[in-house]
Amino acid sequence: MTAAEVSDSGPERIDVHRLPPEAYVRMTLVLRIGLGVALALLTGGIIAYVATNPGATSSTVLSTNPILAYLSFPGLASGLASGSIGAFLTLGLVVLIATPVLRVVSGMYYFRKGGEREMTAISFTVLVLLLLGLLVIGPYIR
Repeated sequence: MTAAEVSDSGPERIDVHRLPPEAYVRMTLVLRIGLGVALALLTGGIIAYVATNPGATSSTVLSTNPILAYLSFPGLASGLASGSIGAFLTLGLVVLIATPVLRVVSGMYYFRKGGEREMTAISFTVLVLLLLGLLVIGPYIR
């Protein structure tokens, strides 16, 4: 087949499933909202911590670890209810960590809905690896 014959017949079309553009917009929105909320919580928490502890140095903050008491759900809930700065810092970190997990879950949903089995399987594998790292491997490193 010559180059002229190829250009006359056009390139061969491959049937590719495409997600609707609003799916990509929604998946991007998950990241933007999650990052914005996490940054707002962390920035507000850091500003409040510095305002209430003006003489704190990095070594004193690290030695006291203001978020340690809020690493469980009951501790976080009671800390947020009491308005603890450490609880809001912890919540900011939780939102920051949960954002990519939610993005993968939303991607898996839209790929499944769009009939893209391979991308659904890849998203599921990424989700399993993320959760394995966060819930199984992470606690051993701590």
